Amino acid sequence: MTTARFELLPIAGLQEAARALPHGAVVTVTCSPRHGLERTLAASEWLVGRGFHVVPHLAARLMRDRAHLEQLLGRLAALGIDEAFVVGGDVERAVGDYPHGLALLEALDGLELRPARIGVPVYPEGHHRIEAAQLQRDLEAKVALADYAVTQLCFEAAPLLAWRERQRRLGLSLPVHAGIPGVMEPRRLLTIALRLGLGPSVRTLRRQSGWMARLLRPSPYRPDALLEGVGPLLGDAQAGFVGLHVYTFNRVESTRHWLEKRLELVPGRPALDQPEDQAATPAGGPLA
Repeated sequence: MTTARFELLPIAGLQEAARALPHGAVVTVTCSPRHGLERTLAASEWLVGRGFHVVPHLAARLMRDRAHLEQLLGRLAALGIDEAFVVGGDVERAVGDYPHGLALLEALDGLELRPARIGVPVYPEGHHRIEAAQLQRDLEAKVALADYAVTQLCFEAAPLLAWRERQRRLGLSLPVHAGIPGVMEPRRLLTIALRLGLGPSVRTLRRQSGWMARLLRPSPYRPDALLEGVGPLLGDAQAGFVGLHVYTFNRVESTRHWLEKRLELVPGRPALDQPEDQAATPAGGPLA
């Protein structure tokens, strides 16, 4: 069965947002340069206490050294958290020994407290600071170190489908979750896209005047066309997407209601009320 995961930001409003999620949902918690790893851990602890399957982000450039890493892993283990998402992190300079996600993945490899499952990000529309060839090399290096991948936030299906087909031809074995935006105010979504450096997405939106006109209307944005586009490949871990990763930006209630109404379009009807079957998801892995 395909699954839907929900990403939350560890800022004011997280608790209210979490209360609108299905019981036992898979919830990922981001890590920002401003709030650091400690805020991510505190939010993760609160979410675990409310019965969620929690996946904290571990930002490599915010990790000082091996002692810091092992201390953090010990805290996760004590909370019963057995999954993490490794990213590079958005700070300009690393505070310690791990300049990028690959370095942190290598440090995690073989550690007794390594989480049972580790996810990594992938970039169908590129990265505003990393060239495409380097992204691909990083991805290929991480295949043996991670267990699944999550795509960056995308606004349309075409880049997701093209990237997934290319990676299939190249032999990528990792299960991939398709990253989609939640339901939110159009201007807020555009602001987020610009802040994240999603140049290709924004340029595409500007070329599509009808899309941009809808984006600037006061009515909420809903990624209906995007979901329809990726729907036929959901649940296909080999050539498609094992599930959805919903970037909610803490706009959960409207997003959940929208997704529940749209599930009839998705083969396998993504599960919103339980974490994914980990045993059914093959190991492998890419990037951060």
